[in-house]
Amino acid sequence: MKNSLIVLAQSLEQPRIVKRINQKAKEYDRVHVYGFTRNVHSVENHEVLAKNQNVSITVAGQLKNGRYHERIFTFLKLLKMLYAKYGFRKKNVYVFGLDLRIFASFLMNTSIDYEISDIVWLYDRKGKKKVLRFVDNWLAGKSRKVVFTTRSFYEGYYSKSVKESQVVVAENKLETYGKVKPIGEIKDDKVRIAYIGAFRYAKIIERLIASVNNNPNLILNFYGATHGKLIDKINEAVESNENIKYHGPFKNPDDLEKIYSENNLNFVVYNNTSENERVAMPNKFYESGFFNVPIVCATKTYVGKRVLEQNMGWTIDIDYESISGFLNGLDIGKLKEYSENIKKLDKRHFVA
Repeated sequence: MKNSLIVLAQSLEQPRIVKRINQKAKEYDRVHVYGFTRNVHSVENHEVLAKNQNVSITVAGQLKNGRYHERIFTFLKLLKMLYAKYGFRKKNVYVFGLDLRIFASFLMNTSIDYEISDIVWLYDRKGKKKVLRFVDNWLAGKSRKVVFTTRSFYEGYYSKSVKESQVVVAENKLETYGKVKPIGEIKDDKVRIAYIGAFRYAKIIERLIASVNNNPNLILNFYGATHGKLIDKINEAVESNENIKYHGPFKNPDDLEKIYSENNLNFVVYNNTSENERVAMPNKFYESGFFNVPIVCATKTYVGKRVLEQNMGWTIDIDYESISGFLNGLDIGKLKEYSENIKKLDKRHFVA
């Protein structure tokens, strides 16, 4: 095994980050994690790390969503902490995300592995986007290894700056930790729609709610956490519709088997007008594949292409007419047919 690794992580609540730290704990004698809390609900996803005696965790501060200028002071405190502990000697560092990759460039004598699971600058306007794209590609090229959660990120945005020899593709497959198992038979009483995880696409969620509104043949379940006006709209929908429920935050993977067993359709219709969403591979693809629950994704997306190739479900557009027409025309027999298709797939495609 290698000697020691410093991990810089934006959130210790993110299952993908927890999974990667566990993997690194098998490669290094010591793994020192410096992570941040977030101003969202905590379900202690990172407590599974306690099983690794060679992993230590230091909470370096709190990162608030959208308050990027405040992160500068938090990062400066962390920089001081790291130099006080490790000085200028040789360091192996693993970072998640562009902000921490920029931060890591101020650490002297480091060999850096950089994980990219979300291309944040794709959301920015033209001028800022151009600058951040240049910075991100330059820093990626300077990294020892660049870990992409989907090869489409590399081929679409980094192939000119990152050598093939630097590339590692680590898809965001489900890590079960032996706590969950596939579902034998999906529910067959009604169409039960699950929206699981981050509630990021307000307009799409509003259209989803409107499509289900007062239709007794459809049940809509929300699982996850958010804040602001969107959660207010979800709560309003719950109060006015008996067939819409909000179940709050959940623990990954502990609660996933129960969640998927209560539903028969995984709604993963994300904003296909965004470049990032068009090329991303959300973890919901792997969860559907493992739990044998059909999935519906947005058209013109890489994940939608994979869903159709694997015969796991459908793709639809993101407007109200498309969402409503699909859901209200769906029958249980088709859901069961796709579930049977998924059962035949090799689970190694979906599990880490």
